[in-house]
Amino acid sequence: MGKNSFRIFLFPLLAGLFCSPFSGCTIWRPFSSKETARELPEFYKNYYEYPREVNQAARILGEEKTESCRLKKVEVPLNLPSELALKDLEQFRKDVDELAKTDQKTANDRRLQYTNRIDLYLPLRLKPGEKRPVILISPILGGNMVVDHFARYYAGRGYIAALVYRKRTFWNDERKDIQQIEDYLRISVIRLRQALDWILAQPEVDPNRVGSFGISYGAVLHSVLAAVDDRVKYHILAMPAAPLSDVIIHCPDKAITKLVRKVHENYGWPREEILNQLKKTIRTDPIYLASCVPKDRVQIYIALFDRVVGAGRSFRLWRALGKPALKALPFGHYGGILVFPYLQTQSYLAFKRHLRNSK
Repeated sequence: MGKNSFRIFLFPLLAGLFCSPFSGCTIWRPFSSKETARELPEFYKNYYEYPREVNQAARILGEEKTESCRLKKVEVPLNLPSELALKDLEQFRKDVDELAKTDQKTANDRRLQYTNRIDLYLPLRLKPGEKRPVILISPILGGNMVVDHFARYYAGRGYIAALVYRKRTFWNDERKDIQQIEDYLRISVIRLRQALDWILAQPEVDPNRVGSFGISYGAVLHSVLAAVDDRVKYHILAMPAAPLSDVIIHCPDKAITKLVRKVHENYGWPREEILNQLKKTIRTDPIYLASCVPKDRVQIYIALFDRVVGAGRSFRLWRALGKPALKALPFGHYGGILVFPYLQTQSYLAFKRHLRNSK
C-alpha cells in the first residue's frame, strides 16, 4: 500500500474509531486511570509564587461596546520574583516610552515585561451587584487572534471572559543563554496567576465559578496552571502537547524553528544536543505536573492529524493527565479553525455543566 493510499485508508478509520467531532461524542476509555491527583512536588510548591498586591491599580487603556458585550482593556503591574524581575525597571520604562514615539507595536510588546494586559469582555445585561462566571483565556503562540472570538462568544452568552496577553518573543539576543526559555515559560504561568488576582477582585466576577480555555500554546500553559492553581474549576485544553522539549525540537512553526536556530547559532549544538539541553532546562512542562491535575476538571480536544505539536504528543499528555474527557477532531493543527463554531458551543456547554448556577 502506497503512502497516499495508506492516508486515505487511515483517515476514515481513525475518524470512525474516535467518533466524528460533530456528533458531540466524548471519547471514553473504560480502562482510564482512576488515580486521584497527586500532591504537588516540593520543587513546584513555590516555583510560581510572586510578590502579591492586595489592591492592584489598573490603568484603563480603552473601552468599547459591541453587539454582544462591553470590552474593557486594562493594564496592571506585573510583579515577578527577584530572579526574574528586570534589573533596572525605571530605565527600561523610559526606554520603552521613548520607543513608543516611533514604534508603538514593539513598545507595546516590551511593556509586557513589566505589565499584565487584560481584555475583559463583559455581558451587556449585567444587573447591579450581580456576579457572573468568568473564563480565563490565553492566546496562541502568534497572538490574540482566534481566541478573541471565543471571548466574545462566551460574553454573548452571559459569561465574563478575560483574555490575558503574553509577550510574544521567546529569544533575547542580548541575554543568549538557554535558561531564558524556561524563564519565559515560568513567567507566562505567573502572569496568568497574577492576572487571576485582579480578575477575581472585580465586582462582576464570581470567584467560585472560574473556567479556563486555551488553544495550542495557551492550552500548554493552562495544563500547568491546572496543577498549581486550584482557583480555576474547569479547563478546556484544545490541542496541547508534551513533553515540551520534544514539541520544540519537532515543531514546524516559524517562531519555534527560529528559536531552535538561535540556540544552534549561540551554542553550535546539533539538534540532538539541543533536545538534551531542553530536557535538562525546561521545568515548566505539563508532563511533569500532569499527575497533580484532577482529571475531572479537564476536557481535552486533540487534532488527529496534528503535525505542529504532534498528535502523538497530545495523546501522551492526555494519558499523563489520567485520560480525562476527550474529543477528537479529524483535522490537523490549523484545520481546527474549521470547527470553531463546534468548539465554541461544546466548550460553553462544558462550562455550563461544570460551573454550576451559571447563565
